[in-house]
Amino acid sequence: MTDRCILVAMSDSHGGSQLGLLNPATVLHREHADGTIEKWKPAPTATQQMLWALYMEQMAQVDELAAGDDLILFHVGDLSQGNKYPALLVSNRLADQIIIAEDNLLPWFTRPNLRAARLAMGTGSHTFGDGSTEVLVADALQRQYPDLDIQPLYHGLANVRGVRIDYAHHGPGPGIREWTAGNQVRYYLKSLVHGDLRTGQDPPDLVLRGHYHTYRRESIYQRINGQDRAFEMLLLPGYCGMGDHGHQATRGAWEQHFGLVAFEIAYGKVIEIHPFRVVVDLRTREVI
Repeated sequence: MTDRCILVAMSDSHGGSQLGLLNPATVLHREHADGTIEKWKPAPTATQQMLWALYMEQMAQVDELAAGDDLILFHVGDLSQGNKYPALLVSNRLADQIIIAEDNLLPWFTRPNLRAARLAMGTGSHTFGDGSTEVLVADALQRQYPDLDIQPLYHGLANVRGVRIDYAHHGPGPGIREWTAGNQVRYYLKSLVHGDLRTGQDPPDLVLRGHYHTYRRESIYQRINGQDRAFEMLLLPGYCGMGDHGHQATRGAWEQHFGLVAFEIAYGKVIEIHPFRVVVDLRTREVI
């Protein structure tokens, strides 16, 4: 057994939305007027086909990077779409979103080198309140894979092979101006580090947040006990296309980031960070 492991961090897959991740093997149930129940497979939209192909490609890249070493999975929130924004739902049944969310994670659990999974609870409007989606999915996966360590939680502080990682769904935004992008991430990280120092705790080496479907990586340096230490924070990309609410919430952002981030950990530190992602320009280009 090697000390090296790969931490996979992903977020915002929004299962149940026609713009979110959908495992093409997913089977749902529906009732007919005569009371019979039929199994059916939802037909993926063009966005879902693109996202699943990208997901499989990036999963293969993680496999190549891991080369058989241990995998640890962090999903940092919004496994499902929820019912507050009902436009473009795959199904109106709550249970179907849970099934889709679980099926979206299942490919990771076919990896014999997967050791643990953590499901951070996302936005209440997307997870049916109180992290219901993450709790139900974690419970279902734990029943299927009793030998694995699978837990839902709101805000984690994990020690992964000597690297301290603070992770949760909500955090700072990436910024709305090109020339100030990243400032809020650095301020947030610095405040978190100072807060831990004030209370006599050792600050985390790495901070992970989701929610904004945008990749951003920022670093700060802090002198502690006469030593300069580096701290990093990443906002994670997502696996969900942009709907009406997304366009409004992001004030018409023209870039969207899809993918995940893999962290190569060994010898008690992060050796390298691998962002497996694509950036899509959402603007319609034309000549009139």
